[in-house]
Amino acid sequence: MPDLYSDAEEAPWELLAKHLAGEASASEQRELHAWLTAAPARLPLLTDATRAWERGGLVPDAFAEADVEQAWQRFKVAADLAPVAKPTIRPEGQVVPLWPAAHPWRRVAAVLMLLVGAWAMLRLVLPSAPEMVTVAAGDQRRQAALPDGSQVWVNRHSTLRYATNFNEDSRVVELQGEAFFEVKKDHGRPFTVLANDTRTRVLGTSFNVRAYSAEDSVEVSVVTGRVAFSPVPHLSGTTDSVLLTPGLRGVIRRAAPVAAVQKPIVDPNFRAWQRDELVFDNQSLAQVVETMSRYYDTTVVLADPALARYRFTGTFVRTDLRQALRVVSLSANLSVINSTDGSILLIEPVPSTP
Repeated sequence: MPDLYSDAEEAPWELLAKHLAGEASASEQRELHAWLTAAPARLPLLTDATRAWERGGLVPDAFAEADVEQAWQRFKVAADLAPVAKPTIRPEGQVVPLWPAAHPWRRVAAVLMLLVGAWAMLRLVLPSAPEMVTVAAGDQRRQAALPDGSQVWVNRHSTLRYATNFNEDSRVVELQGEAFFEVKKDHGRPFTVLANDTRTRVLGTSFNVRAYSAEDSVEVSVVTGRVAFSPVPHLSGTTDSVLLTPGLRGVIRRAAPVAAVQKPIVDPNFRAWQRDELVFDNQSLAQVVETMSRYYDTTVVLADPALARYRFTGTFVRTDLRQALRVVSLSANLSVINSTDGSILLIEPVPSTP
């Protein structure tokens, strides 16, 4: 006759408790399934635990074949596993005592119910992770309103994520790529942006975050308000941050030492993608083509490095690349052609023949 008490002592009680609470993962269900089917005599443990759970902790004195079949079928449905042979039970109608009156199995059953009760309490104290909302921008930027009333513009090929319970206890978003934020003030709950192992915290302000995984740095540029910018503690070993005010930007490079550095904003077009406007004020042609390459997501190069010394002043509002390059080339007596590999070159015109 099988030793039920021995099986009970070795039972995976934590897995069984999670199964009864409906919290077991697919892999945990398979693990419990393997343990149960390894020895058919273990099925009474599943039966008793299921009935005890349903009756709120009342441990039954006996079980019948119908109880075993019902508990086993429920487990197979919950575990989403292929049916297996059910162990042979004594003739229908015969009741088999599960334990003698003073058998230690009762203590094991009591431990199970305490474990299940503790698991239920943990579900209340530690709720499951909330679902996430994703704002993904493909070839076109996207604008979105967050639950707290803040506005965010997500640049091309960038992704913003936040929890469905955003604005209940905290305001945290995750960014891959680039985004511009106009944060609604809430002095009780700071607004936090997590991007490539950096953290940006504000109360109410507007700022730009650039954090593309292909680039070696994360950069935050502030338009209004104040921003605290820092690497995450596990990288730098410290929570020190730099305070950024309007006109300042913070830069964190991935190379050691990982630290936030405060610098002035020198590129007037750092938010051109969000405003649909390019502004050049006596800037070098090298800076102009670099900005246009980033803004239009198209490679623009100078055929001759000597052209970098040319200066350009002008503003483009919702202007396509071809038209903008034509204006620049005419201002410096240059011409625009396509290279054999598809890049756009800005070159000097061929001198006319006398």
